[in-house]
Amino acid sequence: MAVKYLKSAEEIPGSYGLPYFGEAIELFKEQQCFHLRRFNRYGPVYKTKIFNTKIACFVSPEANQRILKDEADKFSSRQVWKFIEPLLGNGIIFQDGVKHERSRKIMYPAFHGQAIAVYFEIVRNTVENFLAKWQHKKNIFLFNDLRQLNLIIGCQLFFGAQAESEVEKLNQWFSDLVEGIRTVVRWDIPLTKFGRARIARGKIEEFLSSIIARRRKENNSEKLEDVLDLLINSTDEEGDILSDSEIINEAIGLLYLAHENIAKMLCWVLFELAGNPDWLSKLRQEQSEIISKDRLQFLHLKNLTKIEWFLKEVERIYPSLYTIPRAVVEDFECEGYVIPKNWFVIVSPLLTHRSPLIYKNPDKFDPLRFAPPRQEDKKHPFALIGFGGGIHQCLGFELAQMEIKIILSMILKHYNWEISPKYGEIAPALQATKKIEEQMTIDVFPHSLT
Repeated sequence: MAVKYLKSAEEIPGSYGLPYFGEAIELFKEQQCFHLRRFNRYGPVYKTKIFNTKIACFVSPEANQRILKDEADKFSSRQVWKFIEPLLGNGIIFQDGVKHERSRKIMYPAFHGQAIAVYFEIVRNTVENFLAKWQHKKNIFLFNDLRQLNLIIGCQLFFGAQAESEVEKLNQWFSDLVEGIRTVVRWDIPLTKFGRARIARGKIEEFLSSIIARRRKENNSEKLEDVLDLLINSTDEEGDILSDSEIINEAIGLLYLAHENIAKMLCWVLFELAGNPDWLSKLRQEQSEIISKDRLQFLHLKNLTKIEWFLKEVERIYPSLYTIPRAVVEDFECEGYVIPKNWFVIVSPLLTHRSPLIYKNPDKFDPLRFAPPRQEDKKHPFALIGFGGGIHQCLGFELAQMEIKIILSMILKHYNWEISPKYGEIAPALQATKKIEEQMTIDVFPHSLT
């Protein structure tokens, strides 16, 4: 029997960069391009170092499955993200092992099955009311407006209707929180972005604590109308419940993700539709056939297959996370290398989604790649991972998909639009080194879907 020869992680092609800094400066400057250039130079396995952390990067659906699912117990999510724990807390997004499994079991009913159908009307009504105001606006900062919309939806779903002034305060607090998460300077003083984010976190905690206290006092377990009711009253097989601090951490983490990621995806959806008028016509035709002149209903959503293909293609080209990092807690063998404990590993939705081994002409925007008989994402269960995968796959994926479809359907029905920068005026997403979606502006014009 031949002896399998395994190489040291130090032998992986790549560079460690400068002393202490490693390649951190290039990463912060180049963003997506950092990994694209190393992938093009070194191939599907390469190494880097960010400050004092050595990192092995693997680009393949097989590696995605092993790291995110099959051998997930060899990795830690929390160790990677612990630097933002002071702002987002230790919710399910950052938990590992038994703790993560427990939280997921308790929270699962609030984000799947019948709960999603119950949320539909709340989301639809909120979106209708918000988008009606667009007809009176000009030069809308798209990302900011969509972020505010998703926060309003999140507030409605998590803890019922709130006064407009309360939502505005929450929007500002979450904006401060985002700035604190992004900043490199992590001095906890009021004059810094991190300090302001810590203050915002405290205000959000205080706001949520008062609502939870009121709900517990009401003790209305027979009428579960929103996510907060479900989280307060949900238990696992052993009868465990979430504490107030756990509910607060989960609410902040999930509202943060909705605040940011859904808004980003919708920006790119509207951008691509502006540049692909044939697909704009296809989606409107499908909507006209399925919904006709009726008001959008929950059962309509599953029949909007062309919208489904289009959203998958946006997810493929513009994933919210271009890398998914994990800390190695047990030596891991992959692609002939042994990755030791205390290294990090990275899988990349951005690079996996651009693999010509999975997707034909991967740089081309082509929603039909998800239609039968092609269905290119079905070549491997971890070929499309824009919402993560494995044990840490986005818990709110179904809810997020419903929100996006409702918002898009409403915009298709009521508006035409122009976006700046215009399609073709900017380099493709992979060449972008700035957060272009956060700079987009939109002008809308009335449209009647007949």
